Amino acid sequence: MTAHETPIHNETTAKHEIDRAGLDSNRQRRRAVIASSVGTIIEWYDFTLYGLAAALVFAPLFFGGSELAGVLGAFATFAVGFFARPFGGLILSHYGDRLGRKGTLLVTLLLMGGASTLIGALPTYDQVGIWAPTSLILLRIIQGAGAGAEFAGAMTMSSESATTGRRAYTAGFPGAAVYVGMAIATCTFAILTSVMSIEAFRSWGWRLPFLASIVIVALALYFRMRVKETAAFETVEEEGAVSRLPLMDALRSQPGFILAGMGLFVFALPWVYVVQTFAVSYTTGTLNVDSTHALLGLIAAMVLTIPATLISGTIADRIGRKPLLMFAAVFGVVYAFPMFLLFETENSLLVAIGLVLGLAVVQGTTIGVSAAMIAELFPTRMRWSGIALCREIPAALAGGTAPFVATWLVSLAGGSPWLVAGYMVLLSLIGVIAVWKLPETLSVQST
Repeated sequence: MTAHETPIHNETTAKHEIDRAGLDSNRQRRRAVIASSVGTIIEWYDFTLYGLAAALVFAPLFFGGSELAGVLGAFATFAVGFFARPFGGLILSHYGDRLGRKGTLLVTLLLMGGASTLIGALPTYDQVGIWAPTSLILLRIIQGAGAGAEFAGAMTMSSESATTGRRAYTAGFPGAAVYVGMAIATCTFAILTSVMSIEAFRSWGWRLPFLASIVIVALALYFRMRVKETAAFETVEEEGAVSRLPLMDALRSQPGFILAGMGLFVFALPWVYVVQTFAVSYTTGTLNVDSTHALLGLIAAMVLTIPATLISGTIADRIGRKPLLMFAAVFGVVYAFPMFLLFETENSLLVAIGLVLGLAVVQGTTIGVSAAMIAELFPTRMRWSGIALCREIPAALAGGTAPFVATWLVSLAGGSPWLVAGYMVLLSLIGVIAVWKLPETLSVQST
């Protein structure tokens, strides 16, 4: 296969291999979607817990120095997890493409859930000094390494288990599960902050959601142990077509698509972290929005993003992937400044509307549709590696750094958010260019 071939003509490939999922029984399809989605819930429950804790309590508990230094330190460790994502994602995706989806997804789950549970048991800076942030960083790296392969694997398994004509809708379930995990984590924090005193929450209450990760991990393990390997991967194994170096195969055969895919996620990923993590810190810290009201607005945004994701997948299965993704990128360009205008009102309802539009429209439109499109760009033997390449490098460079960069830009502007808005516009313009360069993959299902 040459670098000039389109994904529609890869070997006979994308259609022949990905539609082998039709060999799976309906029960297997359901189990595969549930197993991939439950794992995604724990991934984003863990990551959301960390983001919220970084915004609300980690600065005084784990970092010394000034208030700004503490916030920047907390968000820097948030970014560290994302710097670990590409390494974990690319290493584990190699084994996912060589040895199978099921076993590798069990490993990613244990890495994420184990690290998150241990974070809940860490001593603070006052107790052990520099060992507190050091231990936090180490666990954050482990958590990030597992998460770096988790969502790419969930995208792979769900897309390979989809029936013809419903791939974006099916791939949307792990995307929707992202917001289930986020909503559970945010609800937990909102409940705890509303029923506990600030002193009790900062002393020990924040630990409870992290320690509870073990329950969700056990549930996810139950579903993943019951699911079978995907028919698409089994077919590649039977034909002796498993790649020895899937990552290199993807780089050699699809360099243009990989760059465009990275551009798509450079746009999409910062939106969720700016809205979910930075906006909470900004509206409750720099501005005077009640923290419980801000969390409730964020919960509403997350809950509404779930149906938005599945609806977008249904539409994408009918009219194509590119129109939906282009709409989201253009919306990001025009909405960045109005979003911060809504925040600046300090009105809880308007702040909630700003959060809802930032997540439900931008992320709800992109997350499931992009999962289907990126999966359709790569044949089975290199699919997980290709997805990880497109997604996890931007996750580290643009996603994980977004709260840190946004906080720095606000500080640079003397408390004004307009540099952050301009930053979001720039990233959204990159998304417009990336979507323009990507091929439409809807026809992969029928050619």
